[in-house]
Order: sequence, then structure tokens, then C-alpha cells
Amino acid sequence: MIPIEVLTMAGGATMGGIFKMIDKAQEAKRAQQEMMIGMMKAKTEEADAASNRATKAADAAAARVGNDPFAKMTRRIFVLAMLAMGAWAMMGGLAGLDIYVPVDRTTGFNFLGLFDTTKTQTEYIKLENALVHYEWLKISILAAGSFYLGKS
Repeated sequence: MIPIEVLTMAGGATMGGIFKMIDKAQEAKRAQQEMMIGMMKAKTEEADAASNRATKAADAAAARVGNDPFAKMTRRIFVLAMLAMGAWAMMGGLAGLDIYVPVDRTTGFNFLGLFDTTKTQTEYIKLENALVHYEWLKISILAAGSFYLGKS
């Protein structure tokens, strides 16, 4: 069976790659639209003021698409924030935070399913100065990292 970490990383990398391909397709469409706008501008250079305003608005919209210089920095900040939150969650006990862990306790007995006196109670155990490992945290950090690498 394939480990969940490998599936998570593959899924994140695949999604990042898909988003990158979508981004490239949008850039190609934008270039094509700019060429079409240029050809239309050459044909309708003597058109009235209303068509000139519409063409200028389309040019401005085409120039705005995909020109975000902060996009890479946003992904980096996101991944670093995920790592920092994960480190804080795992090492919070060492920083003086008390960690309470739920533990299920079962009492009673079950005799062949005929006599069932079992009861399950959830108790919370306090851990002091402990380092805690969360399974979901590892998977979410792997997903964020593989998304970042798949997008770049």
C-alpha cells in the first residue's frame, strides 16, 4: 500500500503542476488576445471615440493579468507560516503550555455479546513539558510544501 505521505505529496505536486499549466495557458491566451487587439487596433484606427475607449480598457485588462510580482513571495510566506505553526504546535509544551490528550477508558465486561456492561469514558491527561507529534500536521506540511514545489 502506498503511504499517505507519498499520496499527499504527489497530490500536492500534481495540483501545483496543474495550476502552473493553467497559468501558462492563461498567459498564452493573453498573448493571443493582445495580438488580436493589436490587429483590430490597426484595422479600426479611425473608429469613433467609444471603440477607442473599449480597446484601451481591454488593453489595460490584458496588461493587468498575470503581472503579480508578489505571487512567489506569497507562496513562500504561506509555507513558512505553515512550518512555524507546526513547530509551535509540536513544541508548545516545551514553551510552558500544558497539553491535554484525550484517552478513552473502557470498563466492564462483555460475555459473548449476551451480557454487555462495558462503558467507555473519555478522560483528559495533562502533559507538562512535552513534545507532541500530530499526524495531521505532518501531512498538512507535506501538502503545503509539495504544492509550493509543484507550482514553482
